[in-house]
Amino acid sequence: MAVSLQQLEMFRAVARNLSFSVAAREAYTSQPHVSNQIRKLEQHYGIALFVRSRPGITLTEAGAALYERIDKILADLEGAEQLIQQFRGLRRGSVRLAATSSVGNHVLPALIADFQREHHEITVSLRVSNTEQVWSSVEADEAELAVTPLQPPSRELTYEPFTTDDLVVAAPAGMELPDVLTVAALAGLPLVAREDGSLTLNQQQELLKTYDTTVVAQLSGTTAVNEAVAAGAGVSLVPESAVRAWVDAGLLKTRRLSDVTPQHEYFLVYSPQRHLAPATRALIEHLRAARQLAIPGPSATL
Repeated sequence: MAVSLQQLEMFRAVARNLSFSVAAREAYTSQPHVSNQIRKLEQHYGIALFVRSRPGITLTEAGAALYERIDKILADLEGAEQLIQQFRGLRRGSVRLAATSSVGNHVLPALIADFQREHHEITVSLRVSNTEQVWSSVEADEAELAVTPLQPPSRELTYEPFTTDDLVVAAPAGMELPDVLTVAALAGLPLVAREDGSLTLNQQQELLKTYDTTVVAQLSGTTAVNEAVAAGAGVSLVPESAVRAWVDAGLLKTRRLSDVTPQHEYFLVYSPQRHLAPATRALIEHLRAARQLAIPGPSATL
């Protein structure tokens, strides 16, 4: 059996994420299909590439060695594809975009859809993770472009302002709260926090560092936080764009802080060391043009 490019791409996705389900979502296919392709690959090589256990999967020594080599080979192939696309203009192309949870889940999808109405032959893949992982994805050449709420610490990355988003206090719809909250009042409420590495968590901790607080849950991603708050677990400091649909649906309410207005300022991030293909440059120009419209409402200014 000859090894197919698709099998190698699926292997890289599983190895990178250490998850069959995440790899399936990235490939827009089913988890059983991914598992079957990995099984065929292991049969071809006659050796296990992953250790499967109840907590999850890990790479075997052989799998780790193969991943290192395959990742470089596929990166070279993708680079060759991008090079050819320069000669074809914008008739076809692909862009790998990375973004943090709030802007990735609640702002960029509509902007990507609008972009693809003009450039329907260009595929935009969006990967959502926390701030540190987003920076790493650009540095590791796993994404050509990123949107993140912090200026990257690496001097090898270029960034430019994109938009801003106020942070508000999200609470269960039926919870009794004053029209505005002080930071001291927020500190006295049970808190649902984001995961380590999240800028929102860092801002919440900085805001409340002089107070004794009770964190009842620490969850990955704004959707999980919103679910927990809606279920009555506590309140949370969240980007306004990430909670607006929940408020409109009557599941949550929001309050602003009276003594401070924390914000996320989002940046477009890319590597100047990497040649940007026409498709990537077109998406950057589209996002630049959409800056004022990125986050509707009074806070959407740059």
